[in-house]
Amino acid sequence: MEITKSDIVKLIEEKQTDSFTTHLLTTLKWDCRPSGEIRNHEIRVWRQNGWNKIFYPIFKFDLNRDGHLINISDRINPVGRIIYFLFCVLFSIPWLHWVFEDFDISNHWIQFFGWVIFLGIFLLIGFKVYRMEKQIQLEQIYEILDIETDKKIEKEWSWTKILTRLIMYPLSIFLIIVNILFVIPKGQFILTIVSLGLVGIYLYTDLKILMRKKTTGNNG
Repeated sequence: MEITKSDIVKLIEEKQTDSFTTHLLTTLKWDCRPSGEIRNHEIRVWRQNGWNKIFYPIFKFDLNRDGHLINISDRINPVGRIIYFLFCVLFSIPWLHWVFEDFDISNHWIQFFGWVIFLGIFLLIGFKVYRMEKQIQLEQIYEILDIETDKKIEKEWSWTKILTRLIMYPLSIFLIIVNILFVIPKGQFILTIVSLGLVGIYLYTDLKILMRKKTTGNNG
């Protein structure tokens, strides 16, 4: 069954322009209605949900000359991308504030290594959250458009994923130890809360994805 342009247009409740200003207003209004921009051979659709109002994806539906769907791609909205970058900078300041006084990494290798681990976990969490949100919305789109797909279940226990966990789990433990032995004794409690909170979010997100895959596999 071929999906036509008119089928995809039905996904849109409010026609808007895919621009930075539009997405900025969307994040401020917290409007969860599906919105989109309709072009000649391309339709872009986006929607917030109750728990992810900033880092939502934009889906691009490519059409051929006959107006039939040929491809679906996605990207994070521009406001979410900028805010995520600002978060990375903001959360890096407590770890790297010493660079303005003493730019000798050998004297601050623990803070520097802790920052590398922290940023790595932060980036990984962002990727996991976005991927999970994208997959949820994409499954809803497939259901609405009645698209049958031969979806390959992404293996969460592939060698790549196992290697990632073998690296990230010990690093998470190391970050916890750094906080207990060095950060807390210096009275940097805000940094401790943010760091340990990030580790907790990473572990929770990873386990949630694993459980979701297990549930999906059992239902299949």
